[in-house]
Amino acid sequence: MQGTGIVRRIDELGRVVIPKEIRKTLRIKEGDPLEIYTDKENLVISKYSPISSINDFVKIVADGIEEITEKVCLITDNDNILYVSKGKMKDAIGKNVSKSLENVLKDRKSVVSSRVDGGTIIDLCVDYDFQAENQIIVPIISSGDCYGALIVFDKDKSSHFKAEDVKIARLGASFLSKQFE
Repeated sequence: MQGTGIVRRIDELGRVVIPKEIRKTLRIKEGDPLEIYTDKENLVISKYSPISSINDFVKIVADGIEEITEKVCLITDNDNILYVSKGKMKDAIGKNVSKSLENVLKDRKSVVSSRVDGGTIIDLCVDYDFQAENQIIVPIISSGDCYGALIVFDKDKSSHFKAEDVKIARLGASFLSKQFE
């Protein structure tokens, strides 16, 4: 492992400050959970994503929603795209979520939008264009904490989501949120 050139001392309570430059690069914000463990002789601190710990449920829910709605379903944590139900879009997995989506997650409100109705489509991801024409974004919230989002979208310029599609998206997000109780 190569050094960064930044050295910090541990205080009397065992605390160490993570430099601002590193927090910015890794998108670590106040209140973010961090996982701390040892790897041989190294102390490893990494961002912790609770949703990635339920990855099997994530895949089942996203694939099930796509099967029922015939729309693409993707699931994010607060920082990255974790899963996309459509095979040809799987290269978006691991990409950072957009600032616009981060703001939706901060607000903790669901969004249903369609371009054909003049709605604003929220960019979902940095460095990847899903070309969505319609989207449903439902934050995954448990015990007051937002863990990410379940998003259903399509590219059909002439379609609208049905009320059932919105209910299915909310059900999927609710199921995932129950895994953290």
